[in-house]
Amino acid sequence: MTSLFVGVVSHEGSQFTVSQGPNGLAEKLVAGLRSIGVSVDLRINTADLQDPVRHPVDEATVKQSLRAQSQLEKEWITYLHPPRNLTARFRSSAGRHLRDLESGIRSKKVSTVTRLINIELSHLDLFDAGLASGSEWVLVLEDDAMAPDVGDCVAGITGLTRATPTPGFVNLSQSFSLKELGVAHLLEPRGIPWEGDLDRRILVAQRPVTNTVCAVLYHSEFLRHMVQAMRRLPFYPVVPIDWRINQALMAMVEAGTAGSNTAWFVEPGPIDQMSMRIGT
Repeated sequence: MTSLFVGVVSHEGSQFTVSQGPNGLAEKLVAGLRSIGVSVDLRINTADLQDPVRHPVDEATVKQSLRAQSQLEKEWITYLHPPRNLTARFRSSAGRHLRDLESGIRSKKVSTVTRLINIELSHLDLFDAGLASGSEWVLVLEDDAMAPDVGDCVAGITGLTRATPTPGFVNLSQSFSLKELGVAHLLEPRGIPWEGDLDRRILVAQRPVTNTVCAVLYHSEFLRHMVQAMRRLPFYPVVPIDWRINQALMAMVEAGTAGSNTAWFVEPGPIDQMSMRIGT
């Protein structure tokens, strides 16, 4: 029997508090999955996990964060090997986050970097809990994840857990388009069906790439290696969780622990990232 851990990253001040209760996507997915015999554990994180003593933030931390994000964007673009005609105008999803965060950090300063720390710690906490649960699969959602058709999502996710070969992780969110991400040249169909009711394609990446971490389904074996790679990275400078995972993926590719079947995309994604749609 398939076993799945579902985790939600949220916080008490979120504008998407619906995600924390019975009308949220996670609760609906869990109900749907359980109704077809899938064993599911659910955890919703709303607490801020940052310890000011262990993870202090000051103005110097803010400046270091901006510089680190700028450097990582350059490394990520090189890693993707975009076609020459795209290089000049290519901007990855992380690059877009960088520009948004630059504006936010300049206005909110320390509080914005503190929030980045809390988001990363919440993701790590859910990764650890998912692995400790013994579940074969771990689905982590951010609280702005919404699905217009939950039934399609349940059927599709169930199909993914039975797919052959087994992916390392599957990008489920419709956050940026493939054109905006600049990753279309790395993706190809392999004839793997989406088992939901709606017309979607599953694309396999030549090397691990991400959309955002709004909604990602991880196989536990891969997730264990990814978490180890994340923890080998220095916690400072602080970077957004999307960047941290991209850092880990690049390190895993270099170490030979992630390859051509690691990352899958569902296109179009069955889950919408609502904060992207409303410009927050």
